[in-house]
Amino acid sequence: MGKHMNFRQRLIEVTTSMERDLLPSLTRMYEGDDLRVLDRVVLQVLDRDSAPTVKELAALIGRSVSWTSRLVDSLVRRGLVERHEDETDRRMRRVRQSKKGAALLRRSLEVRIDMQLALWDHFTEEEREIVLHSLEIYAKAARRIRDEADPSI
Repeated sequence: MGKHMNFRQRLIEVTTSMERDLLPSLTRMYEGDDLRVLDRVVLQVLDRDSAPTVKELAALIGRSVSWTSRLVDSLVRRGLVERHEDETDRRMRRVRQSKKGAALLRRSLEVRIDMQLALWDHFTEEEREIVLHSLEIYAKAARRIRDEADPSI
């Protein structure tokens, strides 16, 4: 248990340190976007080819249907997502990214990549290889978590 707590504490410390050092710069880079974390999550979920119903979207982001519906309404008013009728069942409404939402998500990714590239400039070649390999392992674990949560994706 002590070893696990040590790992957990180290993870908390390094994550806190990175966020404290990087978030102010990242916030300045996102200035004007006014996106909350869950707004960004919804746009990322909708970036897939599917167009879920609000109920399906709620399950994907782990929120209630009513809360998700209010979030979608807010994103619709801002022009970031669109509601549309299901082609096979007109009673169903589906949600998809708008062009504006897709462009904002792309810009968001570019900002994060620019920030990451700025970090890479401070690594040695050996450190870059270690970090890249670590990120590949991290991405595989994230994929396994996603597959366990929803194997249909």
